[in-house]
Amino acid sequence: MRLATYGNGSIDGFLVVVSNDQTRAADARAIAPNFLIALRHWSRVEASLRSLADLLEKDKTDHSFPFDLKRCLAPLPRAPQWCDGSAFLNHGRLMDVAFNKAPIPDFDTIPVMYQGASDDFLGPNADVPYETEADGIDFEGEFGVVVDDVPMATCAEDAGKYIRLLVQIND
Repeated sequence: MRLATYGNGSIDGFLVVVSNDQTRAADARAIAPNFLIALRHWSRVEASLRSLADLLEKDKTDHSFPFDLKRCLAPLPRAPQWCDGSAFLNHGRLMDVAFNKAPIPDFDTIPVMYQGASDDFLGPNADVPYETEADGIDFEGEFGVVVDDVPMATCAEDAGKYIRLLVQIND
């Protein structure tokens, strides 16, 4: 199932289901008005979203229209939280050099994570608002894991049941 957010003038846009070949989409607002609400109520809406995706793939929905990537916002234009973890030692060392800072103690044995701003994610066609390339523009292709509320002290073996979606992102 592929989901996207179309812009409509609101801060969160509206949710659409996208065909696997990315040629068609279907408005999912009858199921969930936007991606954030869908995630908040995932156990209630997942089956309906999957059903709509299945109908879209079989071309059996009256609500499909050509998919237009230019209308897409970030899947979650804003999110409750954004944490970025670094598991690649070489990347961390390159970031130390780029930011001219001392290495993080125990970096080789303890994963590094930071909490970033999550109130204004950019869509795939949005201009990145830098005043100058001297600001250190860095495009990093990454995979993101969108999770439901994860209870504190969840063990690694149980963490997978809170994963809702995987996304490709540029950090």
